[in-house]
Amino acid sequence: MPRVHIAAVVITLLAALSLPAHANSTYLTFQGLKDGEAISNFYNGGTGGFGSMSNYNFGITFSSNALAIKSYLKGGSGGFNPTQTTSTALFFTGTTGYMNVSGGFNNGINFLYVAGATGTVTVWSGANGTGSVLATINLAPNGGSSSGCTGYPSLCNWTAVGLNFSGTAGSVTFTGTANQLGITDITVGSSRAAVPEPSSLLLLGSGLLVISTRMRKRLRRT
Repeated sequence: MPRVHIAAVVITLLAALSLPAHANSTYLTFQGLKDGEAISNFYNGGTGGFGSMSNYNFGITFSSNALAIKSYLKGGSGGFNPTQTTSTALFFTGTTGYMNVSGGFNNGINFLYVAGATGTVTVWSGANGTGSVLATINLAPNGGSSSGCTGYPSLCNWTAVGLNFSGTAGSVTFTGTANQLGITDITVGSSRAAVPEPSSLLLLGSGLLVISTRMRKRLRRT
């Protein structure tokens, strides 16, 4: 294959990999927050409760009882298994917490959850769980001995959930037993899961570039 063609293929792949899974969606994994840290304004151009900063300003804030908890298997205090993409999850210290999206969002929401007791997620048209209900779903317990979890951790299974709705949502409420409902890998703006964060995709793209370089060297030798 001519060198020009190889370069064109690599550039095309890199461009495709750098695109988000859904053009108008936002992906939250809570990485970068400390164990037990309030999420607060971490995704609103500010900081978490312990001062952790990010480069994200999605206009998304969380209630004061929303904490980032890291799995004990990764050095944290949470009794749950990590997911394939993150070791940190959102837990609420109270029975109800919320996520506000200041600019609103459409189409749907997708997330992974682990629960030791029944929970409920509701999408609202207004902030702080107010206005009209756009969508709601009950989350069945998927952790504990009844779900095949034995020993420690007590919360071992993650389940993917997607909700579609019409209209513009302003907030999402999460209701369940305190410290028994974990949420992570949230895709705001789509009922389908997002791809891994761009940094992971760029690493894959870099690997393709290395392969292309080696191919060019072989072509020169032949």
